[in-house]
Amino acid sequence: MTFNWDRINNELQIRAPYILRIISSIASDIPKQVDGYSIHTLCTVASALHARSSYMSFIQYVVGFVLTHGGCSKRDMERMCSLGFNVSPSSLQRKLTSWHEHLDEEVNNLHRGMMSEKNMRYQLVGDNWDKDLLPSYRTTDRGTISLHLFNVIAVKDRVPCTEEANADQVDLQPSVFMPSLQDQKQLENELVFLISTSIIHHLPALEDLVEVYPTHLNHPFSEYAGIKTEQHPLGLFDCDEKKTTDMIQLLGSLQDKYALLLEDGSVKEPFFFGGDRLTDERVQTAQEAMKNGGTQKERLEGFISKIEDFHRLMNFLEAINKQVFSTESSSDRGTLYFFRNLLNARGVKGKVKNSYREHKMLYYTVLDAICCLLFLKESGMDDPEGDFLFPEEFPNFSNTEKVDWLNDMVRPIVQKYFFDGKSDILSDVREVISDPNHPENYWISNEQNGRLKCHHCEKSYVNVGSLKAHESKIHQVSIPAPQRKKKQINDELNNYILAVFKLVLLHRNLDSAVDMADGPRSVRSAMYELPQYNKTNKIKYAIGSIHLTALSKEGALTNELRQSLIANRFINLQGGKNNNMALDEYVELLNRDSKIVCKGFQTKESIIHHSKEYPILVNFVKKLESESGIRGRKGFHTLPNYNKDVHCVLKDLIEIDALSEKGSRKLRCRKIVAEKDIYKNTEQGLANLIHRHKPLTPYCRLRNPRL
Repeated sequence: MTFNWDRINNELQIRAPYILRIISSIASDIPKQVDGYSIHTLCTVASALHARSSYMSFIQYVVGFVLTHGGCSKRDMERMCSLGFNVSPSSLQRKLTSWHEHLDEEVNNLHRGMMSEKNMRYQLVGDNWDKDLLPSYRTTDRGTISLHLFNVIAVKDRVPCTEEANADQVDLQPSVFMPSLQDQKQLENELVFLISTSIIHHLPALEDLVEVYPTHLNHPFSEYAGIKTEQHPLGLFDCDEKKTTDMIQLLGSLQDKYALLLEDGSVKEPFFFGGDRLTDERVQTAQEAMKNGGTQKERLEGFISKIEDFHRLMNFLEAINKQVFSTESSSDRGTLYFFRNLLNARGVKGKVKNSYREHKMLYYTVLDAICCLLFLKESGMDDPEGDFLFPEEFPNFSNTEKVDWLNDMVRPIVQKYFFDGKSDILSDVREVISDPNHPENYWISNEQNGRLKCHHCEKSYVNVGSLKAHESKIHQVSIPAPQRKKKQINDELNNYILAVFKLVLLHRNLDSAVDMADGPRSVRSAMYELPQYNKTNKIKYAIGSIHLTALSKEGALTNELRQSLIANRFINLQGGKNNNMALDEYVELLNRDSKIVCKGFQTKESIIHHSKEYPILVNFVKKLESESGIRGRKGFHTLPNYNKDVHCVLKDLIEIDALSEKGSRKLRCRKIVAEKDIYKNTEQGLANLIHRHKPLTPYCRLRNPRL
């Protein structure tokens, strides 16, 4: 992994100077000017040296790795070996197998270190790996084989955990799952940073502030955000995560190898098993199935499952997409689908999960244009290309004073257009879920010791359905479901633009938190997502938000585990404070790349046996591409046009006067008529959802069947 062409060329000058001089004269008439592709050609000298000595075989290994990555068959590699282009398949396999042993030893060292050192931790992250194997020819007994495997990696924590006194476990009230006033004040600071960053990159009058304004929003773990993450692939396992028996078997085998087990079957300390919401649910189901075991080991309590952030981002964008995106709105100027056609963003099609990045770039383009338009309106500017009237003493400001000045300019915009002049944007939702006498909370308001007491007599029931039947039959009580508040919108376009601004800004805040490894911001975002998931009937991820919020509160976990859950949610492959990604996104990338590498293996057994090699081959080929200057493929809609697209959208928004309230403007497409208050009508059924799914223990966090 440390090779480069210059080092090989220098070594050849030492080992074979005369042969190199001959080949150089063939490649170029002026050997001193040999560079670029020609220097790669000079390294074919290694083929002649390999024929003389089998130990001079580095280039042959490189060729072998590339052929294996491309799915070359063993027979073809033997043919190429006979011509001296690569090493034999058996030599290549021995090299890869030797790396297996090195990888296993590194993971074992992590395990031993975690058993002996308090502050050394790691976690496992997994996701399903599905692939169809097509037969070379079809018969009645030879058809397509559908593989369902499971990919797992081990990730060492970057942020060390500090020992603190653990808080007592408390019963979490529904109001805890809503952001507090202090949380919303912190959100205000984060949104000021995002909007300021947006406008200085897209308004020419403020472009001088790009060099001054910080690119990283400091948080408690900023000093660790730029450190590369140590991760180790554990390979593919024969497990279909949709089958509980397979998950029990997988968790049992992983627990025996990697969990901190004591001789009596107890767990010294559990560690986290991350994944998407489906994986999180399947791990809990497996633990629920084994909860009658006699020891912690038998109950599979070596793991605490958790939901990761990439699938949260994707599903949050789906929830936004349900509210503000429709293919029927192409004639409504100012809507997202109109701008999709205007910008010719052909990648934005189908479901969000099938083209997430294309959807995200469209939404961010419109968001940046709205941010610029808000700043122009509040600062009294008419032309985005015009000059801005800075204070007279502005040139004498220090860099810190310039940053503070810009933040002070943007803060009123956040308070006016995002918070609508309120200190609590979720006050209505908080009032409903906290009021035991509200009709939303009627059936769960009399919960006592796990039983639901009748409101009119002394009887109590385990299930809420039994209580409803009793009160309806005996006491003739029928509580109708609260009706949603009717929409009263004067200017539908203006409300729609502001709703897009608020929703997409919340999504970008979570996305930025992942990039900057800001764990506290990522966890707080779950409280803003929960009402939106409830409103759009994305119940699975609403449950995930409830679980994540509950585990991050004091009392649910030990303080060390809670800090690890919050701080170590990201992976960094190249270094740099803004180059982080979610753990489940990295597993998705491994899945994608490994499905390309495994083309040369056509049975389940061979794919599983060689699965630890796939990340090695992928990393090696990426290293080769980097050293050789090979560029990636171009897409339909590329990033270099992003700034131009923002100005195109901004110009259109200015022409339609999008931010001025005009009572006569209506949207033809009724599916995307949105309230300016994005949390209006999000409280229906939310209190019951929280009561039913708030976890009582870190394990087996399935719904409470009594509610």
